[in-house]
Amino acid sequence: MQSLADQHPDLNVAISRLTWLECRVGPMRRNDTAALGRYDVFFIRPDLMWVELTRDVVELAAAIRARHGLRTPDALHAACCLQLDTEHVLLTGNMSSERVTGLNVLRLN
Repeated sequence: MQSLADQHPDLNVAISRLTWLECRVGPMRRNDTAALGRYDVFFIRPDLMWVELTRDVVELAAAIRARHGLRTPDALHAACCLQLDTEHVLLTGNMSSERVTGLNVLRLN
């Protein structure tokens, strides 16, 4: 994420509580308090935009899941991203998100 921010200084980052949850699971399983601490520092940044899981987001996620067969978390991420302006980019490791019409996807390796 930092290298992207360095390349694009005007980059705005939007996240959801689902993003926060998913980032914490791995370090919690490994009991990796250092990684949890790094995430905690990242997630309290004042420049982050939070996209809440509202009724509209969940409804859109249901439609995405039904239409494109994405898993529920991936459909929720896509729906959150689609709530943003047209210059959004979803950073993901999941190829299935590329099937969603109107979603700009950058696949992370």
